[in-house]
Amino acid sequence: MLELDKIKKYEKEYRAKKENKVRERMVRNVALVDLIHDLDTDTNDNNFSITITTHGVINQKQSGRCWSFAGLNILREKVIEKCNLDNFELSGSYLAFYDKLERVNVLLERLIKYKNEKKDLYDRYVSDLLKKGLQDSGYFNQFAQLVKKYGVVPYNNFPETFTSSHTYEINQILSRLIRKFYLELQTTNDTKKLKDTYMKKVYEIVASLYGVPPEKFDFSYTDKNNKYCIDKNLTPLDFYEKYIGIDLEREYVEIGSYTDDLFQYNHRYQIEESSKISGGKDEVLLNLPEEEFNNLILKQIKGYEPVYFFCSTTSKRIEGTWIDTIERYGDIFDIDLVFNRNEISKTNAITESHIMLITGVDLVDNQPKKWKIENTWGENFGKNGQYVATNDWLNRYVFKICINKKYLTDRQLNLLNKPPILVRKWDEKF
Repeated sequence: MLELDKIKKYEKEYRAKKENKVRERMVRNVALVDLIHDLDTDTNDNNFSITITTHGVINQKQSGRCWSFAGLNILREKVIEKCNLDNFELSGSYLAFYDKLERVNVLLERLIKYKNEKKDLYDRYVSDLLKKGLQDSGYFNQFAQLVKKYGVVPYNNFPETFTSSHTYEINQILSRLIRKFYLELQTTNDTKKLKDTYMKKVYEIVASLYGVPPEKFDFSYTDKNNKYCIDKNLTPLDFYEKYIGIDLEREYVEIGSYTDDLFQYNHRYQIEESSKISGGKDEVLLNLPEEEFNNLILKQIKGYEPVYFFCSTTSKRIEGTWIDTIERYGDIFDIDLVFNRNEISKTNAITESHIMLITGVDLVDNQPKKWKIENTWGENFGKNGQYVATNDWLNRYVFKICINKKYLTDRQLNLLNKPPILVRKWDEKF
């Protein structure tokens, strides 16, 4: 119990310290973030010893498609190189169309499975699914599976709509449909017919708001030498194979770095019910010690290949710089608020998350000083859409990376042959 006498004691001790009154004058009428600027948060220094050339910044707008756009930003560079272009963009709306259908389909299938397992409304799996409904968030393996199944198309062949860029309303509508499906599911014996009826409704909604994706299209472009080219009657899978041709599932691996009594380094972990594609694979991560995790980031950047990464945005950016603001808030109040990467995961301190690309590094005496980040929030944020991240921020707030297997050591590659350990969805720490 918090007693009044205790509060009075705290007040007396607070008033006895002159520095508390000084601090009070400083912080009462100003945003705390304005008190932690210094040279480390100045984005004028955007020079890096290694910079990977990219072409323009995408804007996901009011949608949670960072995981998809970061992946598309990697793929488009292959098209730019192959076709000798100044710039190029792949359609985020095209993948989002099928992502919506796949997500709803998987959730309906899970509700049917739960019913067959006699799980009721108060079962944790049922209540969690109904509470969350349909969301936008994703990960690299999900992106890879969508691309493998549906291919990709140029932006001009399936451009954005208002809804594809502002997904709150469609997510609310589809979430309500999922919940209505659950109620009807309790009173029907023909679950197959019921599911088909609902999926037809879902298709009508998504097609109305996104348009119907092309089955075939013509790819036309003018290259840097002013040469016009056209490739006719391509399917999205034809286009992917001809102009990109990367086997994302085979060539890349997702890697985390976390340890406690349940999770051990040098093992693979499969996250239960993480698949969002019917018949798809759950997310599987290779868990490596922190030093190896960090070294792989640097190794891939030195190979002039961007690093797709998942991070916590709990610690915010300042004027285009990703920095550990939480640590600096501690400086204001003379308290220690510093967590390392493992402590953040252990205490469930990832309250907000985001996926971006690392596209450069500044090395001083062969040690990273800062990193170049390509975001998907458009050119009006950061410096023309590009950001800087301090090395401390990367070491504390980056939790998953996607690495080309060619950068792994033989020992790390051998770990990929280990069968994954299943982790309950509630216990995920990556």
